[in-house]
This record gives sequence, structure tokens and C-alpha cells, in this order.
Amino acid sequence: MSITGENIDEVEMLSSSAESSKEPKKSKVVETPTVNMKNKRKGKKIVEAVEAKGGKKKKTSSAWDHFKAIDGDKEHAECIYCARKISCASANGTNAMKRHTERCKKAPFNLEKTQTILDFESKTKCNADGTIETVSVPKLWRFDQEKIRETLARMVILDELPFSFVEREGFRMFCKIAIPDFIPPSRTSITRDCYALFIEKRRTLKNVFKNLSSRVFLTTDTWTSAQNLSYMCLTAHFIDDTWKLHKMIINFCPIAGHSGELIGRAVEKCLLEWGLKRILTVTVHNASSNDLAVKYLKQIVNLLDGSVLDAQFLHMRCAAHILNLVVKDGLKDVDDSVMKVRAAVKYVRSSPVRLQKFRSCIEEENINNKSLVCLDIETRWNSTYCMLKSALVFRKALKNMKTKCIPYTKELRKVGGPLDDEDWDKVTAFLPFLEIFYEATLSFSGSRYVIGNNFVKEIFDIGYTINRYLDDSNVGLKSMARQMKMKFDKYWANVNNVNVLMFIALVVDPRHKLRYVEWIVRRSYDPSNSFALCHRIKETLTSLFEFYASSQPPASKMKSSSIESSGHGDGGIRKLKGTNLRKDFVNEVELFDTSETTELDKYLGDKCVRETDDFDILSWWSMQTMNYPILMRMARDVLAIPVSTVASESAFSTGGSVLDSFRTSLTPRLVEALICTQDWIRASHNTIVVEENLLALENMEEG
Repeated sequence: MSITGENIDEVEMLSSSAESSKEPKKSKVVETPTVNMKNKRKGKKIVEAVEAKGGKKKKTSSAWDHFKAIDGDKEHAECIYCARKISCASANGTNAMKRHTERCKKAPFNLEKTQTILDFESKTKCNADGTIETVSVPKLWRFDQEKIRETLARMVILDELPFSFVEREGFRMFCKIAIPDFIPPSRTSITRDCYALFIEKRRTLKNVFKNLSSRVFLTTDTWTSAQNLSYMCLTAHFIDDTWKLHKMIINFCPIAGHSGELIGRAVEKCLLEWGLKRILTVTVHNASSNDLAVKYLKQIVNLLDGSVLDAQFLHMRCAAHILNLVVKDGLKDVDDSVMKVRAAVKYVRSSPVRLQKFRSCIEEENINNKSLVCLDIETRWNSTYCMLKSALVFRKALKNMKTKCIPYTKELRKVGGPLDDEDWDKVTAFLPFLEIFYEATLSFSGSRYVIGNNFVKEIFDIGYTINRYLDDSNVGLKSMARQMKMKFDKYWANVNNVNVLMFIALVVDPRHKLRYVEWIVRRSYDPSNSFALCHRIKETLTSLFEFYASSQPPASKMKSSSIESSGHGDGGIRKLKGTNLRKDFVNEVELFDTSETTELDKYLGDKCVRETDDFDILSWWSMQTMNYPILMRMARDVLAIPVSTVASESAFSTGGSVLDSFRTSLTPRLVEALICTQDWIRASHNTIVVEENLLALENMEEG
């Protein structure tokens, strides 16, 4: 069962249990010299092997771990920490050296734990002439067992390491050399540390949402484990008061099934736990169960009194998932050619001998390219795109392989024979078309920048390109475009099923505004549908602005009347005290005269901002507090709308999202803790790449 939804008492109990279960700090005890020396040897292993010259025996006493011999002086040895000379005469033995080691103030294991150590940190420095250099900046370092434990827990979470990593021989050997005073925890202790970090971070984020003034946008996605257990991932998106876009996973819990009611109830449970009421959209994969879940959530959001325009724009379909389906239909017509390319690449990369033969063909064809062909992952069409792109570069070399390598020809007969000119023509014609979808999917699946204002442009540009290929002279490309158009029109041809908020996101882009939106609509639909959609966009824009205007606190409240009665009853004398009648009249007209130009009219009437490469839409709106105070709040919410439910790499996958073998073996509570905490504390949100770069390894071996 997921931790989400448990009562607060259990959460506090788990948190306190996690904190109390940490290993106690190392206590200061007085040890005997022999025991103390053993501990020092275990901590700091600084050894200079001192071999006796002329066939003499090697010095075996542990004291020589901290001393070195002096040339020409057999009666004394030099401390490697303080350089002091201590007697080592054979008559006295090494006892004096051991006593000195115990009290040497410069020995690292004798330093006070609270004492700071001077260290140096490498930082980049920008010089006046624009050059950049690396400099060493001094800093003070203090040993802190608890801080190192916390950082170790962060490393286990961030790098997706198993808990048993802390008990492995290599890690403990590293700790002995790098941090000799640090006591590595057991796998049980590091598990508690990771969970305690999850509890702490979740409590902090709940306070963030509690004080958040903007609205929150949700995306849901489903994952599976090796045991075919289903998990639901819920992610929140919002722009804070500093105009910074945030995306964070707030729930990763198991679900009993994929029915709409079960998904809806799981989301509802999370909303109540996190205290989220002001929800504007929920982005989901295109599935009938998700449609039912959103229908259920509409009722919940309206009951929570946090909806916008009765939650009629709550449902947002995942654009990356739809593009994935469109490409999948298009790949059917070139599937045979793709299989041949895959088989050819697999053959030349399967052994060093075959690769060397392929390289000789590259040299014969005078192809000057240092890269090599790459094999794709069949369930991810972006890797298929990269494979086809790299194979086209070596088209002549692969043709040469067909005539010079008989085993190559025999191997490819399993998939219909080697690539012929017709196959290469299909790949050549298909690749530029596939590149459009590749770049659009990368754009839609981003989560650290604003996407909503580019969604309409990207989608309708793809639709326009598909229509253009319908009249292409290439029969294969024309057939592929026809298949794609059928899938594309299923989601975006019906103007009544389009979420108008995506057009509003383009309207609040000061470089485009309403006229550009209307131009795109008229260019993409027939006159009847374009008129209906343009009218719906204007109507929604006005209603949305009025909603935000009604919830806007007034800039200044009307002062109480300055006309006061100085007498009693009807016979009292009325006295004017500091009254400015003209000013009061103007204030009253401004409050009740609805015929004046609104902020929305002013914004739409102003000139569009000039297009530049470095234009930052969030920075522009953050400076419009005085010009458009109401429209600014509306733009902040609309621009945070996510159009995809998945990260960039998962957006291309046709195999679904699957938990790795380590996380599959954990309880659902720990799975949620690891996945959520990793998302909250990661500085970089790039996909962790486990596979080594094959080309780099080959160059290393050759070197």
C-alpha cells in the first residue's frame, strides 16, 4: 500500500522511527595505546613501503605506517605528519614512535571532530578578456558523520543504487581512504535514511502547495513492474510567484486496475492528502479509462470549489502519446525496409571481425565520417530514427558489403534479402518526414520550460505537412501520409473536441496574440469549422479573463464618506471636511462605468513584441505587473499547462514504462519514496544512461 493516503500519525511515527534508527554518533572514549593504534590503522592508511636496502628485512611494525626512514641516520625516523625526528634505535624499538603518533597534533585521526580543515574547491572564473579559467578557492571543511550519511542517502537515490551498495567491498575500501573517520551504514540503516529524507522533503513541499497562489496542473501516467503490478504516477506543474516553472512527482502508488473510477479515486486521494484544490487541467494518455477518470475528477474539483469555469477545460490529452500513435501507423508502410536496415546494422556491429570488414568497405567508398551505424531499440521509434539516419550516411558501404561479404548476404536473407535501391529510396523519403515528429515530440515532452505557447504551432504545422505529402509523387510516401492523416484527424479534426486553452496559451504570447491564432485556424480548417472555432476561442478568452478579474482583489477600497454630521436628528448642520468632489466623482465612474477598455482589450490592441532568439516569455510577463495585473495572473496559469504526461525518452516508447529489477523487488512504499525523492532533489533531470558509449570504448582500446 502506498504511503499516500495514510493518516498523519503514521507518517510522523515513521519519520521519528527513521530518525531514531540512525546509528549513534561516535563517542569519545579513552582507549589503550594498542587498541587505539589498531583503530588508526583501520581509519587512515597512509603507507610508504620502506624496504631495507642491501637485502635487509622489511620493517613490519605498524609504527612505520606513520614514519619514514632518514638517509644516513639509522637511530631516528621522521613523522610523515609533523616531520619531527623520533628515536627508532633497535635497543628501544618502536615504542617511542607509537607514543608520538598517539599525540601528534597534525595527524588527521587526532584532529578534533569540530575542528575545520583547510581545503580547496575548483571553480571556474571569467576573466576581463572573456577567457575562462579554473581556479582553486580555499574553503573550510568539517567532518560531520550525520551530514555524510545524508549525502550518501542522496547518492543512493539519485544514482538509483541498490541499498546493498553501502555494504560492498569496493565502497567500504573507498571510504577507508577518502573519509577514514566515516562509519559506513548498513543496508538497513541507509534504507531508513532514504525514507527519512522522503518524509522530510514531502513535508516541505506540502507547505509550498499550501501557500501557492497560482493554480496547479496535473499529469498522470501508468507504470508496470516485472510482476505485472500497476502503478500510477501523478505529477504537478505550476509557475510560482517568482515566475519559475516547476514540475514534481507528488505520488507514485499501486492501483488495483485501470478502470476510470479506480484511477479517479487514486487521484482524488492524492489531492486531499496534499491539499490541492485549485486544479485547472489534468493531462492524461488517450484511453477510454482516462476519459472516465477525468469525468469523475470534474465532479471532485467542482466540489472542492477550486475549478475554473466549472472545470469544462479540465481534460487535456497527451500530445506526445498521440504523435506516437500517428508515427506508429506511418511506420507500417516502411516496416520491411526498416527491418532490413536493422538486420544490416546488427550484423556489422555483432563482432570485431565483421566491424573491421565494414570499415574496409567504408574506406573503399571514401566515406569521411568518424561515427558508425547505431542499433535501435525496437520499442522506441526515436532510436529507429537515429539508426536510419546513421545508416544513410554509410549507404554505399552497406551496398559494398552485399558484394564483398557472402555471410552478410546470407544473414540478411532471413529478413527478405539485403537492402536494394527501393528500400533505400523509402528510407530516404521517410526520414525527413519522421524528423518533424521527432523534433515535435522532443518539444512536447520537455518539462523544464514553457510548452503551451508552442503547442498549436507545432501540431498544425505537422498537420499541414501531412496534407502536403498526400499529393507526393512517391506512392509509398503518399500511402504513409494517408495512414497518418487518418490518425491525426481522429484527434484534431473535430473542433468541438479541441481543448481551447491551448489556443489561449498562444494568445497570451505577446509575439503572436489573437490575430495569429485566427490565421492558423483559418488555414487549418474549412470556413465553417474555422468560424466556429474562432468564435469559441474569443468567447473562452473573455470568460476566462472575467473569471480572473472577479477574483482579483481591488487595488484600493472606497474610503468612507467625508461628509459627517455634527448635530443630532434632522436639524443637524452638515459639514464638508476636506472633500474633493471631482476626485470622488472620477473614482465612482471608474468603479461603475463598464464601457471603458479592459486590460484584455488593451493587450490585444498593443503591438506584438518583436521576435528574438533569446525571448523569454516568463521574464516578459513577470515585468507586466503594472500594465496587466489581471491578465498577468491568467497568463501565469495558462502558460504552465503541460501537453505531455511523460519525459522525453519515454515519449518515444511503444513498450510502456517499466520499473527496473531493483525497484520491482521493493515494497510499494519504498518505490514511491525513491522515485519521488529522486525527482525532488535532482539538479539535472536528464535520463540516466547505463550503457557505455561503444565508439568511445573502441577508440580507447585502439589507443
